[in-house]
Amino acid sequence: MTIKTVGIVAQGDMGAGTAGQLTRNGLRVITNLTGRSDRSLALAKHAGMEDVYTDATLIDQADIFLSILPPGQAVALAQKMAPYIKASGKKIIFADCNAIAPATAQEAQTIVEGAGGRFVDVGIFGNPPKQDKNGTRYYISGPDAGYLTQLQNYGLNIIKCGEEIGRASAIKMCFASVTKTMIAMMAETVVAAKALGVYDEVVHELSSYQTDGFNWAAARVISTPPKAYRWVAEVEEIGKTFETVGLPGATCTGGAEMFQLIADSPLGKETVENRQRGTTLEDCSIVAADYIKGLSKK
Repeated sequence: MTIKTVGIVAQGDMGAGTAGQLTRNGLRVITNLTGRSDRSLALAKHAGMEDVYTDATLIDQADIFLSILPPGQAVALAQKMAPYIKASGKKIIFADCNAIAPATAQEAQTIVEGAGGRFVDVGIFGNPPKQDKNGTRYYISGPDAGYLTQLQNYGLNIIKCGEEIGRASAIKMCFASVTKTMIAMMAETVVAAKALGVYDEVVHELSSYQTDGFNWAAARVISTPPKAYRWVAEVEEIGKTFETVGLPGATCTGGAEMFQLIADSPLGKETVENRQRGTTLEDCSIVAADYIKGLSKK
C-alpha cells in the first residue's frame, strides 16, 4: 500500500506539527474540523490540513489514520472511529500516537481490529516538528508498523522498534517517567518555596548544586502551563505502566496532581502562541502559590 493521504485527529500542537511536516513534504493530510476551537482551526490551516467535515469521510479517504491527542482521550477516539472503520470495509492503518500505557494501547488495538482495521503503536519523542527544526522521533511497533516507514519520505523520523503492540508505548512511558516527574517535582518545589518565603535561597542552592539539571527543569516548568492539562492523564498512564510490572505507580502519579493544579490555576489559561503569565520560573511560582492561597480561603 502506498500512502497518499493521511488522516489526523486532533489538530493540537503535536497533531498540527506532524501534519505540517507531512504537507510541507508533499503529502495530503485531512481532518475533521467540525466543532473544533478557533485555535484548532488556526493550527490546522497553518499546517495545511484539509477539512473533510465528517469522520466517515475522514476514514473513507485516508490511507492511514494518526490518533494524536491528549492521552486520556485515546481509547474514546478509537471507539468513536470504530463504526466508520467497520462501515468503510477497508483495513485502514490506525496508528495510536498518544502517550499511553502499553495496556491502554492494547485496549485501543482490540477496538480497532474488532472493527476490521489494523493497529500500529506509536510513541512520539520531542517537541512538535517545525520546518526549521525537526528532532521529533516517532517510535513504531506492531505487525503492520512497516507501512509507516513510508512517512520517512515526507519528513518524519520513523524508528521501528519491534513487532509487539505496546512496545513503542513502553519506551515512551519509561522515558516520560523521568522527564515529566522531574518537571512536576521542580514545579512543586518552587511553588512551595515561594509559599514558604524561601524562594531565592532554594533557587540559589539548586542552581549552584546542579546547574545544568536546574536549567533544564526550570525551562520546562516555564513551558508547562499550556500543556499541563494534557500531562495529567499522561502521568497517570505512566503510573499504570509501572504497576503492571509490580512497581509503585504513585511515584509518578503524584505528578498528575501537580499538573492538574497548574491546569486549574490561571497558568492553565495560557496558550503557546500568547504567553502572558508564567514566562519566568519565579512568576510560575507566584501565580501557582497565589492560586493555592486563594483555595485555602474558600
